[in-house]
Amino acid sequence: MKSSVQTKFMGGGLLAAVLASVCCIAPLLAIVGGAAGALSAFDWLEPLRPYLIGLTVILLSAAWYQRLKPAKTAADCACEDDDKPSLVKSNKFLLMVSVMALLFLSFPYYADAFYKQPAKSSMVQTGFQQTVQLEVKGMTCSGCEAHVNQEVGKLPGVSGVNTSYKAGSATVTYDSTKVKPQQLVEAARKTGYKVSVKGKE
Repeated sequence: MKSSVQTKFMGGGLLAAVLASVCCIAPLLAIVGGAAGALSAFDWLEPLRPYLIGLTVILLSAAWYQRLKPAKTAADCACEDDDKPSLVKSNKFLLMVSVMALLFLSFPYYADAFYKQPAKSSMVQTGFQQTVQLEVKGMTCSGCEAHVNQEVGKLPGVSGVNTSYKAGSATVTYDSTKVKPQQLVEAARKTGYKVSVKGKE
């Protein structure tokens, strides 16, 4: 009984941690799986993130309490726990689940490490250099910013991309003889977010 409750708390805690970070993990999985269009399906989870983090902490705390609390009697201890508990019922496994949950919860803070940052351009500044601001809807973390920067930065003629998920925008500096604003929009849309030139739909 004790181990069954502990396992449910463990599983629930890990699931809550995954759900809390799925909006930031999804873009990376979309790159690997080629399903960038599916990203918008997870946008609705972002406002729930604080609650899911709290739920993760509560469930994993309960699992640790169930695991570490002393048995009331020797008889209870003998019937609930084997001399050699299985891996799933061990402290090591619970520790592994807790570490995985922590990694999922903190994913938005290190997600940009998985994206190739565009190389700094050595392009000579000319009269053809222009700046355009794109409106990017659906970003939720710095990983989203890195995803947009990577896709737009691949285009020839782009010398700088500065994306902000908080502002919901990307400012792009580009050479107008090599790339057009619509191409920038199309590249940014490959990330799965809704993109348009600011002020235009």
